[in-house]
This record gives sequence, C-alpha cells and structure tokens, in this order.
Amino acid sequence: MSETLRVEIDVDETFRILRQLNRKAMQNAWRRTLRKTHVWIKGQVAKAVSKNSKIPQKVLRSRIYFFLKSYDTGKVWLGLNAVEAERLGYPRQTRSGITAGRFRFQSAWVMKRAAPDGPVYRRAGKARLPYERVRYDWADAGESAFRSVAALAEQRLLTILKQEVNYEIQKAIGAR
Repeated sequence: MSETLRVEIDVDETFRILRQLNRKAMQNAWRRTLRKTHVWIKGQVAKAVSKNSKIPQKVLRSRIYFFLKSYDTGKVWLGLNAVEAERLGYPRQTRSGITAGRFRFQSAWVMKRAAPDGPVYRRAGKARLPYERVRYDWADAGESAFRSVAALAEQRLLTILKQEVNYEIQKAIGAR
C-alpha cells in the first residue's frame, strides 16, 4: 500500500513578496512556515484518523514525520503499517479474547509470565503453534484522511507564510 501522494503548491506570488526581504530573512520565514505547516498537518491527520478509526491520537502522531530537505523543500511521511494491539490501550483479558482501548480482538491473549505488559497474540492456524502478534490495520482510514488534509495544506501554508512574512517585515522595520 505504499503509494506516493504528491502535493504541488504554486508559491510564485509569495516568493515575489519575499524577494523584497533579504535572503536570510526570506529563508527563515519559509523554514518556519514549513515547520508550522508540518505541525498543522500532523495534528489534522491525527484528528481525522482518530475520529474515524478510534485510534488514540498519541499513537498516530508518532507515525508522522517531517523532513526538511533544503531551504525550500519539505517532505511529510505517514507510516501506514498496522498498529500493534497493545499500543491501542491497556490490554485486558476477557472471556472471548482481549480488549485494548476501544477494540476487541477475539481469541487473543497476552503472555502474562513472559511479559505482563507485552504483545497481544492470536493463533495463526488450528494447531497450538504457530501464533502471531495481533495488529489493527488502519491504512485505508489513514490514507483517506491524509488526502483530505493534503487538499487543505496549500491554503494553510499560504496563511502561515503571510504571518511569517509579516513577522520578518515587522522585525526589519524595528517594530519588534
């Protein structure tokens, strides 16, 4: 399910305004804009996925990374691998299996002797062995939420850029 989603934003208008500032101020404003947009994207994706799939936002935020490639390019990466059941909440044993957070996993168990707070397992076949770790697949919800937030990212980026350019202008004229 590893698909690259590319969002291209036309920023010629904003670069024209930024050229009036010195190069260092322009780079600082743009870098802060990229970082703040990343934080916004991270929060919005976590909020949207959590709303749809009931996965805690704390778990989702740790799977979103931002890489600043150069002064004008950033990259957001979202890990869509399945989430381990024990990360969804404290696993509690029930008659039918395990309940972790808001999720129920039938025929699952935790090896209490080996690791009381450890992974949740389920039989992989009909025999006693082998068994596998229980995971919750959230790739579809994550991808759709990421696409919806990516559609709004350009507008948010330009809003933050205006704020940062204003800050640099105010700093240049000595108001701050």
